Amino acid sequence: MPRRNCRDVNDITLAQLEAARAHRWRTEPARRISTEREALRFIRELGFVILVPVSGAELPSIHAACGEGWGVWWDWKQTLPERRACYYSHLLRARGTFLAWEWFAPFYAAYGEARTYHQLFRDGRLDRAEKEVLDLLSSRGPMMTREVRLAYAPRSKENTRRVKQVLVDLQGRFLICAAGGTTEGWSHHRWDLVSRWVAPEHLLSARALSRDEARRRLLAQQIRNSLAPTEADLAWLFGWPRAEVHSLIALVVEDGEAERVVAPELEGEVLVPRPWPAKGRGL
Repeated sequence: MPRRNCRDVNDITLAQLEAARAHRWRTEPARRISTEREALRFIRELGFVILVPVSGAELPSIHAACGEGWGVWWDWKQTLPERRACYYSHLLRARGTFLAWEWFAPFYAAYGEARTYHQLFRDGRLDRAEKEVLDLLSSRGPMMTREVRLAYAPRSKENTRRVKQVLVDLQGRFLICAAGGTTEGWSHHRWDLVSRWVAPEHLLSARALSRDEARRRLLAQQIRNSLAPTEADLAWLFGWPRAEVHSLIALVVEDGEAERVVAPELEGEVLVPRPWPAKGRGL
């Protein structure tokens, strides 16, 4: 795929990129978020957004959009799923990630398991601890983290660490998800099976979508969200092989949703959305 000069997108400068990101990521003072309603609007604008920044990565986050410091934003990971306003789970880089419901299907199709957890265990795709946690949730209904930990095994630091890791791993495979929780003290999640907590229409839509198309959609949206990621950035964020990301980018470029450019003030080749936001504004 031949490279196009950045003049096709108005000579992107670092200042233009920073202005566009500040607008889209809601870090401009006038666009900061401070309420749950504003947070949900932000999640729907981007489709998916992480809770807190990831060190060394240029990504939008709920925390950054709220400004520095501790605040009510920490509770939204319980309160938004509590009323099923959006989906929340540890997904991108195993970090807390909010998904607008419109983006549940692509994520599920890209990362989810097509087989039941019983089939996965028989096939050696789940270990004993993972199955035991899933059995607990299946038989006892939604459970708080503490309840899962105590029901899994006698209290010990090792068992606590094991349960926490299992909960993270199962979220990344769309087998369990946050189903609300408590905001008292140090807030905690309530966990449930994805197959039980997520509405049937969302699951059906996800199962009707191919993995390749789902990943293409996610990649195209992340280019719109990040505004100028590199190919390596995209592979790192989604955890996909570099060769697969390269092929997906070719499809996104062919569809006219993005293009490869080399801008003088940016480091190397980046992917930018088409059209580029006018006057440094977000898409």
